[in-house]
Amino acid sequence: MLREILMVLLSLCAALPAAAQITVAHISDTHLGLKHAPGAAANLRRVVEMVNQRHPDAVIVSGDIGETPEAWKQAREILSKAKAPVYYVPGDHDDNSTTADHFRSVFGKDYYQFKVKNATFFALDSQLLGSFDVFDSNQVMPLTAIGQAESARMLEWFGKQIDAMQESMQTGSGAAVDPALVFVVQHVPISRNGGFPPDAKPYWTVQEPYRSRELELLHRLGVKHVFAGHWHSGMVFQADGITYHIAPATSWTGFKVPLGFAIHTISANGDVKTEFVKLR
Repeated sequence: MLREILMVLLSLCAALPAAAQITVAHISDTHLGLKHAPGAAANLRRVVEMVNQRHPDAVIVSGDIGETPEAWKQAREILSKAKAPVYYVPGDHDDNSTTADHFRSVFGKDYYQFKVKNATFFALDSQLLGSFDVFDSNQVMPLTAIGQAESARMLEWFGKQIDAMQESMQTGSGAAVDPALVFVVQHVPISRNGGFPPDAKPYWTVQEPYRSRELELLHRLGVKHVFAGHWHSGMVFQADGITYHIAPATSWTGFKVPLGFAIHTISANGDVKTEFVKLR
C-alpha cells in the first residue's frame, strides 16, 4: 500500500513542472502587402498551421503586420485561425507616433496588459519610443509634438501599472502577480546584440531619451525577458540586465537566416527557453 502511495506522489510531483509551464508562439514581421514579399500571406497561413500543431497557450505578434489597412485585415483573418488567443503590438510598418489611431481602428489598443495563465505581459508600442520613419538616417530623428504627447501618455500609463502592481504585491490586495512572471512585448529591441545589426543606424533600436526611460521602468518592474522582432533574424542575447528574444520574420529577410517563428517555453520560476522553428 505504501509503495502505491509513493508512486502516486512521485507521479504528481513529476507532473507539476509541466502543468506550470506556459508556451507562447511568437510571430513577427509578417509584412502582408509588401511588394518584395509576395509570399507573405501564404507563409503566414503555413505558420498558423504549424503553430496550431504545437498547441501554445497564446500567440504574440510583434509588429510589422502589414503595409495597409487592407493587409492588416487579411492578416487578422489568417491569424483568426489560430487556436490560441492572439495578442498584437504594432511595428514601424504599421504605425508611427502620429498614426497610432489607424492601427487602433483595426487591432484595438497599441499598448496594454494581458495575462497568459499566471504570467503578466505588457504590450508596448515601440513607435512611441522614437522615430523609425527613415531607414537610412544616421541621426536620431525627434518625435513630432503629437508623437511626444503620445509617448508621454504611454510611459505614464506604464509607470502607473508598475506602481499598482508593486502596491498590490506589498499589500496582498488585488489579483496575485508573480514578479518573476512579468514580461514585455514590443517590436523594436532596446539594444543591439553586440555587432548585430551590422550597422549602428538609429533605426535598429530604441534611442535616447526614450531608451533610458524605458529601461528605468523595466528595471523597476523587475523584467528579465523582452520579446521583440524588427531584425528579421531569430536570436537570443543579453544586454541591459535583460534577455532579449528576437523572433525571425515570416515574410522575408535581408540576412542569411531562415524564415520562421519562435516558441517560448516559460517555466514556473520565470526562466524562458526559446526554440526557433523554420518555415517549411
